[in-house]
Amino acid sequence: MLKKNLFVSLLLVAGLGIGASASAQVYVGGTVGQSKWNVDCNQSGVSCDKTTNSYKVIGGYNIDKNFAVEASYFSLGKVKANAAIGAVNASAEAKGTGFELAGVLKHDFTEEFGGFAKLGVARVSVDTKANVPSAFSFSEDTKSTQPVAGLGLTYKVSKEIALRGEFESRRVKIGDEKNTVNNFSVGVQYTF
Repeated sequence: MLKKNLFVSLLLVAGLGIGASASAQVYVGGTVGQSKWNVDCNQSGVSCDKTTNSYKVIGGYNIDKNFAVEASYFSLGKVKANAAIGAVNASAEAKGTGFELAGVLKHDFTEEFGGFAKLGVARVSVDTKANVPSAFSFSEDTKSTQPVAGLGLTYKVSKEIALRGEFESRRVKIGDEKNTVNNFSVGVQYTF
């Protein structure tokens, strides 16, 4: 499923690139980073790994020099928890992926450095699995539409290529419970 979603995202980004004109309106890119899930693991005997690797594939359209629209496919990685229940070790994990659409407000501080703020909506899918050996097994996929907000900086290496660093915060739904996932990432974008 992940390969299928990544393939569809790459096709979307490639389609944006093919339709690009020479006026530097369309850009594509990608980032990698770390996500921190805000999940409750403060119970006795429970250990959690709430920080995980993440990535994002981006396609954007510059409406003018100060405003753009971005679409992206993202993976928030996988958070894991383990607990000892008597002599049995129970485990649980949640993996988040999704698509988002956001408006981006941009400002150039210098010719090379710029900043941006974004606000949008994401369709997030969280696959949850839990297992207590020889007693219980559970699997659920929760899909929800949630807000996303972010702040970032860009540094132009050339007219077409810019480095990108950003902080994003998304809400995700795990079962009936909403959690926040914060993401720090760095990457590159190419403007046509």
